[in-house]
Amino acid sequence: MRRWTIGVLAMLAGCGQADETPPPANLTQDEPVLPAASPTPETLVTIPTRFVGTWDRDGTTCAATTPGATRLVVGASALKIGDRDVPVRGITVAEAGAVDVDVVGDRGGITEQRRYRFALGAGGSLEMTGVDGPARLVRCDAPAGAEAAARNAVALNLAPDGLQTVAGASSRTLAFGAPAGVVLRVVEAATQTIPARSTNAECGEGPLDVATYPRIAVYFQEGRFVGWAARGRGLTTMAGVGIGSKRAAVESAIVAPVEETSLGREFSSGGLSGVYDAKDIVSALWAGSTCIAR
Repeated sequence: MRRWTIGVLAMLAGCGQADETPPPANLTQDEPVLPAASPTPETLVTIPTRFVGTWDRDGTTCAATTPGATRLVVGASALKIGDRDVPVRGITVAEAGAVDVDVVGDRGGITEQRRYRFALGAGGSLEMTGVDGPARLVRCDAPAGAEAAARNAVALNLAPDGLQTVAGASSRTLAFGAPAGVVLRVVEAATQTIPARSTNAECGEGPLDVATYPRIAVYFQEGRFVGWAARGRGLTTMAGVGIGSKRAAVESAIVAPVEETSLGREFSSGGLSGVYDAKDIVSALWAGSTCIAR
């Protein structure tokens, strides 16, 4: 096997040491030290848009006129570290919303093969792990990054039997019973957020694990997708029914009989359920098992 060198991430690892830049490591070895891959990794075509953009050690390095060695530019299918373009040869899904990016490049006649793991951290930071250890980077192009995410984001729709996603001309159904890991990755990509995780042990149908995003809570049981509940306006069914919809609009789109229950004026259509408020506006919407107290 060709030998390869390690050097760039040694600079990134010193994120909290502005006055002292650690020297690059000049280690050589026969086998790369890589983050452990998932047992059955899911292959992606491009790097998820939540990671796309320009990153650096802190606000000062982001503002530098000339990018330094700690600058990282993430594209859909390529990386740029410092002043070096680094082609991507493989992208696979890791745990908890992270991705593993395998790269290969030629530097001075030496082939470099590396794996970087990207994960979103606190405050929207990028947690980057590679052969030289972890580094935390901040986004330098928040507006541009947000625009890129908006252009490429997966659209998420509510459905009586699960969730539906639309990306370009293709759609995908995430039916109840789907593996939790798959659903979490898709909803994370659609919402561009990492969920808050919790468990509700007081449910009549048994304990439910909950992933709470800004506009939706997704429920799992024994590793399987079992329900969702909308949170605020923004997400709708393919027919346009969502929180904030007027009763007249709902009834023109779907057949949804109303009855008085302990929750109020509750309507249902297939597996879809909701509640109207005093002004005949949808104030709650859910499907599947969501541990609603009656």
